[in-house]
Amino acid sequence: MDQKTLMSTLHSATARGIQLIPPNILSESIGSIGLKDPLTMPPTATLHECLDVMQRKRVGSLLVTDANAKLVGIFTERDFLLKVTGKVADLSGAKVGDYMTKDPVRERPEASLAFALSVMSHGGFRHVPIVDQDDVPIGIVSVKDVVDHFVRRMLDGIFESVDTMP
Repeated sequence: MDQKTLMSTLHSATARGIQLIPPNILSESIGSIGLKDPLTMPPTATLHECLDVMQRKRVGSLLVTDANAKLVGIFTERDFLLKVTGKVADLSGAKVGDYMTKDPVRERPEASLAFALSVMSHGGFRHVPIVDQDDVPIGIVSVKDVVDHFVRRMLDGIFESVDTMP
């Protein structure tokens, strides 16, 4: 749906008194929105390798895992800008383990979307790794993923309401 159609649909739904945001949406689990497969790298990967993956896959973060596949860090665009840019001359020799955010906040898939958004807002970050009971990454959620989910649910509700109107 293009932006003009989306805006028209939202205005029309508002004018008809259709509830735009489902009341239970914030209590839905993180896992319910469809987790993205995490991209992982070992701490020994070079910054050059990590940036290459991030650019090719068009992602803003990589999860860093140890030899047992457990989460030990996250490397984000912000890490690159604040810790690497202008400070590291040789990206092929520098290891991501030295520049990643160590022991990042992580969540389980059953955590609520409200909790995830609160964690991201208070922590000032845009990505939360999702791990299983063994601390192995099974996904990653971004603020954009949550907002996209809200918009999908909102549109589903609008179209459902319009379809049931007399």
